[in-house]
Amino acid sequence: MLASASFVLGAWCSTAQAQTAAASETADAASQGTASSAADTENVDIIVTAQRRSESVLRVPVSVTVVSGDALRTSGVNDLGTITKLTPSLQIGSDDSFSVRGIGTSTFAPTIESSVSQVLDEVVLGSPTFAANAFYDIERVEVLNGPQGLLFGKNASAGLINISTTRPQFDKYGASFDLEATSRFRPGSDGQGARIRSTLNIPISEDVALRASGTYSTQDAVTQALEVPAGRNDLNLRQYGGRLKLLVNPTSALSIYLIGDYFRSSGLSGFSDSTFRTLGDNSQYPAILAASRITPGPDNLSSASDGEAYRDVELGGAQANISYLLGNGMEISSITAWKAFKQKFQADADLTPANFLNVNLNATKYDQFSQELRLALPATNPLSGQFGLYYFQSHTTNDVLRGGLNGLPAFVASGFPFCVDATVSAGPPPACNVNNEFLLGQDSHLTSTVKSYAAFGQVSYSLFDGFKLTAGGRLTRDEGSVALAENRTPYFVTLGVPDNFTTDRYANTNFSWRVGADFQITPQTLLYGFYGWGYKGPGFSNSSPAAGSRLAVNPEISKGGEVGVKSAMFDRKLTLSVSAFYTRFSDLQVQSFVERLQTNVLSNAATATTKGIDASVQLRPTRELSLSASASVIDAKFNSYPGAQCYTGQPGCVGTSTFNAAGQRVPLSSKFTSTVSADYMHPIIRHTDAIVNLTYYHRSPLTTSFAPQATIPTVDRLDANVGVRSGGMTFSVFCRNCTNQIRPFFIGSDAGDAVNKGTLTTTQRFNYDSVRTIGLRFGFNY
Repeated sequence: MLASASFVLGAWCSTAQAQTAAASETADAASQGTASSAADTENVDIIVTAQRRSESVLRVPVSVTVVSGDALRTSGVNDLGTITKLTPSLQIGSDDSFSVRGIGTSTFAPTIESSVSQVLDEVVLGSPTFAANAFYDIERVEVLNGPQGLLFGKNASAGLINISTTRPQFDKYGASFDLEATSRFRPGSDGQGARIRSTLNIPISEDVALRASGTYSTQDAVTQALEVPAGRNDLNLRQYGGRLKLLVNPTSALSIYLIGDYFRSSGLSGFSDSTFRTLGDNSQYPAILAASRITPGPDNLSSASDGEAYRDVELGGAQANISYLLGNGMEISSITAWKAFKQKFQADADLTPANFLNVNLNATKYDQFSQELRLALPATNPLSGQFGLYYFQSHTTNDVLRGGLNGLPAFVASGFPFCVDATVSAGPPPACNVNNEFLLGQDSHLTSTVKSYAAFGQVSYSLFDGFKLTAGGRLTRDEGSVALAENRTPYFVTLGVPDNFTTDRYANTNFSWRVGADFQITPQTLLYGFYGWGYKGPGFSNSSPAAGSRLAVNPEISKGGEVGVKSAMFDRKLTLSVSAFYTRFSDLQVQSFVERLQTNVLSNAATATTKGIDASVQLRPTRELSLSASASVIDAKFNSYPGAQCYTGQPGCVGTSTFNAAGQRVPLSSKFTSTVSADYMHPIIRHTDAIVNLTYYHRSPLTTSFAPQATIPTVDRLDANVGVRSGGMTFSVFCRNCTNQIRPFFIGSDAGDAVNKGTLTTTQRFNYDSVRTIGLRFGFNY
C-alpha cells in the first residue's frame, strides 16, 4: 500500500486488500494504487472469482483469502514464496511446496502434482515449479481454503492459489513504473537488491486494447558464502520476464483475450539458501566446518561449499480465453492454454568444503496443454450455475545425477581406482577393467505422460428470497505412464536401486462432489455450509523402493465440510468473517527418506484429519484509519501412518526404520497463525497524502518433519511502511522483519551424518523474509 491506503487488509478469513466491483472493470487504476483515500472505498464490494465467476466476497459461500496487487507490493511479496505472511492458512515448505490448513504435498518428485494447486488467469498449472514466477502486474491473488478441485481443473484436494493478472483497458492510455532498492541483513556484508516493474496499457480502438508488462530483479543471497567452489557459484538471484496481453471485443457479446508470457530466473537465493543448524553427537563435520569459520546454529547465515551451486528456470506459455454471451443470458467460454518450463538445479548436498556428495544435479523439462469449455447459466435466475468439459495433458522429462567421495581426502581419492564391485586386477598398480563414476552415486532418467479428462457441473437453486441450495459434481478420468532408468552407471556405493529399469502406468476414474446451502439473512450477512468429497489424482515416485516394484501411487481423497458466516455492519465500517472446517484425508501421498537405499521414495501411507477455525475482522473507525486482524486455528494430525520414516536416533525405532505416526501433527501445520494490520493515510497538502502501514505476523511453532530438532520456533515479524503520495507519484521507506528475527522457512536432516555416523544433524533454508530488509521505493503511474 505504498500508493494507496489499505482498506480491507484482513477481511474474509485472511489478509485482504482486493479490488472493488468498479476496480474489476477498471483494474489498471486499482492495481497501480490510484485510490485517493480510504474513504473512497468505504461502501464498495470486494470482487473475487472463487467460484469461476465474478461476485462479491460477501456472497461467496467458501473461505477465501484475497490479496491485491497493491498489497503485494506494500508487503514486499514478490512471488508465492513470501505470500504466507498475508495468508494465515497457507504455509510454505521446501521445493515450491505449500500447505493449506496443514495439508500439502512436500516432495522432490516432478511426477506428482501438489495438493495445493496453482491457477494463473484461469489456467491450472500442473507443476509447483511455476511458483518460481515473479509477481508483476497482478490484480489479485485468492487463496481458497479446503478442497477446490470441482470447478478448478484438477488436484486441488487441500486448497488452491488463484492468481489473476490485470486485463487490458479500452478507455485510456496508461503507464506505470515501480523501482525498489533494498539492503538485507547478512553477516560480514549486507546483501543488496534492486527490482524494477513496468506496465504499459494501450487502447488501440474502442474494442481492442494491448497491455505489456515486465520485471527485472537482482538480489544478493540471504546467506554469506565463506568459501566458494572453483566452478559455477550462482547464489545470487537474477530474474527478468515479460507478459503481453491483447483483449478484443469484436461484438458486445464476444470477447477474445490472448496472453503470452516468458520468465527466466538464475540463482539459488530465495529457494535454497542453506546452512547447518545443529550437529548431532559424533558428527563427521565439526572439524571441517570449524576450519571454514562455520558455527552451526539457528542464526547461522554462513556457508562454505566446494560443489557448484546454481538454479536456472525458464518458463512461459500462451493462452486464449474466449467467451460469448448468448441472447438468453447464458455464456459459453473456452480456455485453451500451453505452458512449459525448463529447470536445472545443482547444489552441494553436503554443504561443506569437503567432497561428501558434491554433485546433486536435477534437470527437468515439462510442458502441458489444457482445454476447457464452460457453459454458465445467468446468475440472476432462480437456477444458476455452470457446466463444463476439461482436458489436460502433460509430458515430463527428468534427469538426476548425485555423486561424491563420501569425505575421502583428495590425496586418497586421486589414486583410488574406484573399481566396479571393488574388484581389481593384479598389480602393481591396481587396475580396473571398469571404474566407478563416484564412490557414492545415483543417476536416473525418467519420462512421464499424464492425461486427464473431466466433465463437471455445479448448480444453485433459490428456494426463496436469500436461501439457496447448491450441488455439484466432477467426473474425472486420469491416465498416466512412466519409464524410469536408474543407476545404469556403476558406483562403488549405489544410492537407490542398482541398474534398474521400470515402466508403469495407471488409469483411474473418480467422482467428486459437493452439496451445500447458503442463506443471505440480510443484504450484508451470509450464512453458509457445505459437505463434499475432494480428489487428487494418482502419480508416480521418481525412485524405486525395490527392483521391479511399482512406481504408481494411489489417488488422494478428502471428505469434509465447512460452515461459516460473513457480515458487514455499520455502513461497512465493521466487517467480519468466521468459518469452521473439518476434513479427513485418506491415502495421503507422502515422501520419505529410505535409509537403506539412501534416497527419497514417494508412497501412499497415511490418513489425516484437519479441523479448525478461520476468522477475520476489520474496523474502519475513521475515513483515514483502517484496523484489521485475521487468524487461523488449525489442528492437523495423522489418524494413521504406519509407514512413517523414523528420524535418526528416534527412540523405539531400533531394528526398524518405520513407525506409526498416528496422533502426530502433520508437518507444515501451525496451531495458530495471525496477521494484525493498521493503515493510516492523512492529507498533508492538496493532492498529497502521508501514508503509514504497520503489519504484525505471528505464527506458533511449526514442524517440517517428525524430529524435534526440525521445529521452527515461534515467528513474530513486524513490517512497516512510511510514505508520501502526490498525484501519480509515490515515495516510501520501509522495513520488513524490522526486528531482524532470524527464522528459516524449512529444516531438513543431513543424510551423510545419518548414514555414516547414525546421528541426527539438521540443515535449514532461508528466504527473503528470514532476515531484516530495509528499502526505498519510488512509483509512478500515469
